[in-house]
Amino acid sequence: MSVTGIHLPPYLTAKQISEFTSLSKRKVYVLMSTNPEIGGIPSFKVGPKSVLVDKDEFIKWWEKTKREGQTFPTKGANQ
Repeated sequence: MSVTGIHLPPYLTAKQISEFTSLSKRKVYVLMSTNPEIGGIPSFKVGPKSVLVDKDEFIKWWEKTKREGQTFPTKGANQ
């Protein structure tokens, strides 16, 4: 299923990504803390605790993950 045509807000939270992908919220947080070069979701911090993902970056990541059969990291690694 392509995400084109599905309404997503401009910036996504871990909860929204979890609901969209059916991944656990914990797994989404791990992916958000993992370097995108090794399969993590590109994200940015807003304040001391909040982390958001740009919708367009998420769509690119999601499509690439589906296409290439991404193996998700088991631990967060800001490498």
